Amino acid sequence: MKHSTKTLLCVLCAAAAALCVIFAIFTLTKKQSASSASSAAASSSAASSAPAVSEYGTVDSFDYQNFTYSDGLDENGYWSGIKALDYVTLPEDYAAIPLKKADIEPTEEDIQSQIDSVLSQNTTTRQVTDRAAADGDTVNIDYAGTVDGVAFTGGTYSGYSLTLGSGSFIDGFEDQIVGHKPGETFDVNVPDGYSDSTDADGNAVVLSNKKAVFSVTLNYISEEILPELTDAWVEEHFGTSDDVHTVEDLRAEFRQMLYQNNLNTAVMDYLLANSTFKDELPKEITDYQVNQCLNYYYTMANYYGYDLDSFLQTAAGYDSADALLENMSDSITQYAREALLYQAVAEAMDIAPTQEQVDTYSSYTETYGANYCTMVALMDAVSDALTTGAQVA
Repeated sequence: MKHSTKTLLCVLCAAAAALCVIFAIFTLTKKQSASSASSAAASSSAASSAPAVSEYGTVDSFDYQNFTYSDGLDENGYWSGIKALDYVTLPEDYAAIPLKKADIEPTEEDIQSQIDSVLSQNTTTRQVTDRAAADGDTVNIDYAGTVDGVAFTGGTYSGYSLTLGSGSFIDGFEDQIVGHKPGETFDVNVPDGYSDSTDADGNAVVLSNKKAVFSVTLNYISEEILPELTDAWVEEHFGTSDDVHTVEDLRAEFRQMLYQNNLNTAVMDYLLANSTFKDELPKEITDYQVNQCLNYYYTMANYYGYDLDSFLQTAAGYDSADALLENMSDSITQYAREALLYQAVAEAMDIAPTQEQVDTYSSYTETYGANYCTMVALMDAVSDALTTGAQVA
């Protein structure tokens, strides 16, 4: 846990800090079409309908399709050709930041939340067959849909796992499963809301303005079973890999991890609040943040078979990628300032990552590039120096 947790947190936080992963990636299960009994959930109204232009320009001026994480970084993990201290004035006490211990110490609730999360990640399931399904249950079903007695493409599925009340399927479908017992086969009638489809032979099937009937078989109800938190369970899961052997060891591990995370956050928050930045930040850094953000959504759009604008309309409620960029402008500025801060502290304190810190990320170089991984290691080194020097009282 110690090594792997730090690695995961550092890589994801360093990448995601610039990544702007703000919106939950959608599931294509609530789209009212003939392809399935489910319909694709419309997402939040995050954006306005008015045309928007970011202070950083328009999307078509960025080469986000070809972005790589090591773009613009040198072998030392610095921004190539940029002296951060030309753009940032650090506070006089940056090497000995004053902090209140009460603001950093994790609460018992924080620690328990981490433990609950670990237990949740290790749940097992059992198949329940001796009671009726209730709202909130996850059920395993087979279904076959027809309109006027004719099956349509995508309307049949075996072994689908559905949480009742989730709204994943078309309105009225899930409600009609409630009260049935495993082993029962019954009809579910749903209102119109489907687009025209085809049958198994490719012939057109008119579904518009017609009701569909699904023959549903309830196979079983899935119940999650949380493991009991005992010394034996901790030993089994963390004893060998993390040298954590008892429940108290586990609590102590999470207490230390949360304390360190809170300390890192407090140090950076202090620097951001008390440093002075030039109004115009290096374009190389702001462009990097924009490209990284857009590339993230571009990659997701490609994965789901969308162009960027269509994906953002469906997944996040934005009219266009330009609207996303306009909404992200303040965050882009914040990420660029954070990137400058790390390098400014490294310049001021003559900090370089140790070989051990660099080696921590060696397995990520193929994905992110060596220079990016060195930058993350440099961020670790800067964080270590700042948190070590912080005056916590």
